This record gives sequence, structure tokens and C-alpha cells, in this order.
Amino acid sequence: MNKSNIEWFFKIIRIAGVNFPVAASLVQLQAEIDSDAIEERINKLSDPISYLHDDIQELSRLIYAELKKSHATQLNFDEIIYTKYSKPFAALESQGYIKCLHGFGSNYPHGICLSDPSYIMYLCALAEDAQKMNNLIDKVYYCEINTWLDGNEIKRENDLPLVVIKAVFEIHESKKYGICSKEIGAVRYLSQTR
Repeated sequence: MNKSNIEWFFKIIRIAGVNFPVAASLVQLQAEIDSDAIEERINKLSDPISYLHDDIQELSRLIYAELKKSHATQLNFDEIIYTKYSKPFAALESQGYIKCLHGFGSNYPHGICLSDPSYIMYLCALAEDAQKMNNLIDKVYYCEINTWLDGNEIKRENDLPLVVIKAVFEIHESKKYGICSKEIGAVRYLSQTR
């Protein structure tokens, strides 16, 4: 991750706090970053979840590319991908970052579901434009009280997948900063704090 990705990434992690699996350890790590020298050392180290398997970063970039293409949380890959990355898929699933959808009698999943908003943020830290993410996080975090944000409008403004916007909304909701619309198919967020 480059420096600009680390800045927005730690901003959303501070908001997420301990409510999501990836976030808890990252809050402590971020608190320890107190100089450019330490930040430089962190940049040289693996990213926050790569310890699970050597191919996690590579697979996560593929997952994000598919997410951007399909704009869905349920993603499908061919058997070559499932074969090549079977262990990283299993590692991600074991930690609750994804859910593999298995068909009866098949050795391979017929898809995966992204089940953790903080993992979606991790994907963005690896593969999304840092300025777009900063704009999104600031828009949600600094939203006026009792103001509804519409995910589809934000998507048009920032050219980000709706799944990413929804994940940011869910992280803010988990902190009681606002609420996500429960309307089926809607991706909207009502700010309740300033």
C-alpha cells in the first residue's frame, strides 16, 4: 500500500474500531504509527492480512477487479482461479472475510460472497484510487446530521462500486454515527452525528 492509501485506510479503520475482524488489530497498529520512519517500515512489511497466505494480495486484487466489473458482493470465478488460489480462498473464508458458495458434489465453489465491510476496505486499499476513497470517507464522516446520502449519487460522482459505498455506510452505522436504509435494494445512509 502506498502512503495515500494508508492514510484513508487508517481513517476508516479508526471509525470501524473493533466491530470488524480486520479492524481490531489495525486500530492498535495505527496507534503505533508516530513517525515517517515507522510508517516506512510498515510499508515494507506485508499488508494487514497477507500473513494468512502468500497469495492473499494477488487474489485480493483479482477479487477487487471482479467486484469493479460486476458491482456485486457475490462474485464468480472460473475453476482455474479456484484451483490456483484454493488455499487463499480457504484462509479468507476461515477468517470471515468471504463466504465460499459450494454446490453439491463440486470440488470448487460456484461463487464467493464478500461478507466483511472491512475486507472490502482492504481490497480498496490495494487497488482503488486513494483520492476517490478519501472523498467518499470524508463525505460520509462529515455529513450533516439528519442528511440522507444516496449511494447511487455517490457512485456517479466518484466512479466507485456501490458495494464499496455500502461498506463505508455499514462501517459508520456500526459506530452508531448513522443508519443504513433498510429498504430493499436501497443503498442510503442517514447521518445522526456531526
